[in-house]
Amino acid sequence: MYLFPILNGIWQGFVISILLFGPAFFKLIHTSIQDGFKKGVMLASGVFLSDLLVAILCILGVADFMQNPAFQKMYSLCGAVVLFLMGVKYFRHQYKAFLQSYSARVPSSKSILKGFWLNLVNPFTFILWFNVMGSISLKYAEEANYKILLSVNLITILVVLFLMDVLKVFLSHLIGKKLNARIFFTINKYFGLLLMIIGSVFLARFIGLIVR
Repeated sequence: MYLFPILNGIWQGFVISILLFGPAFFKLIHTSIQDGFKKGVMLASGVFLSDLLVAILCILGVADFMQNPAFQKMYSLCGAVVLFLMGVKYFRHQYKAFLQSYSARVPSSKSILKGFWLNLVNPFTFILWFNVMGSISLKYAEEANYKILLSVNLITILVVLFLMDVLKVFLSHLIGKKLNARIFFTINKYFGLLLMIIGSVFLARFIGLIVR
C-alpha cells in the first residue's frame, strides 16, 4: 500500500540531493572538511530540521502566505544580507585569527543551529518545497488516504536527503583528513567568496521582485 510513495520518495530525494547546491550544501562540505564528521552530521541534522519545518508549514497551508510578493521580497533581502555578511566574515579572516578559531572547540549544538538557519534563510528552500508538495499532492489527490500517502512520500524524501547529506559529510571528512591548516585557510577564503556570490544572487532576486 505504501510501497509506491516510499519508492517515489527515494528517487525524488536522490534527485533533489544531487541537484541542490545552496549555501547549506557548501557549508556542509566546508564544515565536514574543517571540523570533522561529527560536526558535519550535526549541521546536516539542522538542515533536516529546517526542511522538515518548511514541509510541515506547506502541509498546514502556510504556502499561500509565503508566496505573497511582499514576503518574498523581504525574505530575499534578509537572506542576501545574512549570507553576504557571513561571506565577508570568512573571506576577511586573517591567518592568525583563523588558526585560533580553527583550534577552538565549538559545541555541536551550534552546528545544528547553523545548519537550521543557513538552510532557512535561503528563499529557494521554500520554492523547492512548494514545488515538491505540489508535485506529490497531484499523485495522491484521488486517493482516500491522501494525507497518509502524502506524509509517507514526504518523510521518505526527507530521510533520503539526510542520508545523502551524511554521505557527503563522510566523503568530505575523508578529504579533510589529508589537508593541513594552510589549505583549510584557503578553503575558508573560497567559502566566504561563495557565500558572497550566493548573497549577491539573492539580492539580484530581491531587485527583480521590486522592479517586476
